[in-house]
Amino acid sequence: MTIALSVVMLVAGFWIHRSADNLAEKSRDRAVAGAVVLTTTGPRFEPAGIGWEVPGVKGVSAFPVTYDGNKEAVLYRYQTADGKHDWLVPVASESVGSQLAKVIGSIMLLVVLVGALVALWVAGQVVGPLKDVVDDIRQISRGDLGHRTRARGGGEVALLARAVDRMSGDLEAAREAEIELSIRQRELELAAGVREALMPFDTPQVEGYDVRAAHLPSGELLGDFHLFITFEDGRVGLVVCDVSGLGVPAALVGATARAYLASELALGRDLASAFQSVNRRLERDVRRGMYVTALCAVVDPTTGKVQLVCAGHKVPLLVYTAADKKLRKLHPGGIALGFDKGPVFDRSLEVLDFVLAKGDRVVLSSVGPIQVQNPAGEELGEAAWFRAVARRAGEATAPFLRGLKKTIEDFVDDEPYVKDVSILTLQRES
Repeated sequence: MTIALSVVMLVAGFWIHRSADNLAEKSRDRAVAGAVVLTTTGPRFEPAGIGWEVPGVKGVSAFPVTYDGNKEAVLYRYQTADGKHDWLVPVASESVGSQLAKVIGSIMLLVVLVGALVALWVAGQVVGPLKDVVDDIRQISRGDLGHRTRARGGGEVALLARAVDRMSGDLEAAREAEIELSIRQRELELAAGVREALMPFDTPQVEGYDVRAAHLPSGELLGDFHLFITFEDGRVGLVVCDVSGLGVPAALVGATARAYLASELALGRDLASAFQSVNRRLERDVRRGMYVTALCAVVDPTTGKVQLVCAGHKVPLLVYTAADKKLRKLHPGGIALGFDKGPVFDRSLEVLDFVLAKGDRVVLSSVGPIQVQNPAGEELGEAAWFRAVARRAGEATAPFLRGLKKTIEDFVDDEPYVKDVSILTLQRES
């Protein structure tokens, strides 16, 4: 605005200067022409006031006079040694100052009008973007946090627009974080509920055997589970399962697989038939790509005979024999539940039989103990897990499980578990 008004004032000053020069020239010309006429014709005149010395010109005096009745003039008299010389100059009806005042007034009016137009234009340049920013803020306040300002130009308005954009971006990120946190909280609550539903209600008490389990949750919503089956003839079954995927789908698949396994195994049929039936039902009910791995050991407490079935489970059954204090791995063939409608699963499924002597122990675990990671991102791995089991397998069951849990906790060093950790063990008492 200052620049615009400076230009206007420069133009106005130039205009006033030119106008003053023109008025002065015209006034001079009229005065000289009128003086020539009056002085030549020599009209009769009468004094009309007191005279004065013309400043800056020595010997020249001026006297106001009237002629032809009421016309005004000024008599300029130059007094010399040889006489006096008179010069009669008529007084104009309108003075130069009056004419110049009219010109200046017109120019000032024009300057005011131009200044008002410039002020309106500047106000429009400022208010327009501000109105856009206000409209943008109003839209953001209605919940459209992804909206960005449309302000044009620079200066403080642009700074304000950028600040509003940063504010809306921060609010949008905060809202997304809040939503994500809310979803995460609900998932954790759901995970806790699913985990509670999938875990065994109790641990069977078998005379002559010590049966126990340990579980370390990962905090993720998973479908992994373990369960105990008590048969009518006194046998007891230990089952550990891993479910593919994460979230609600995995939890639903895990709950479905647990229900099918519990119902089929409780019928008391042979293990192969029970697992084949579970596979057919699970393959029909779960979507393609989802599957469940399972490791199941059924123990006859009277004879110590164990039947073992593996449906694609990655971690083998570990058998500790007290006689030679050695740890063996048993891993019968079989593919995961839900992969195949039946033919391939039925052909690949194997059932192993062996007998537990007094003091012997079996250990079943999910893939969780193998996949736990330390702060460097390294997994514990099968070899380290098997060595940990072998070192403590001869201990009583309670300290045995405590030692395995401590091994895992020391390794992860407060890092979250990648998968749920389930450890089941059965020891024939000596």
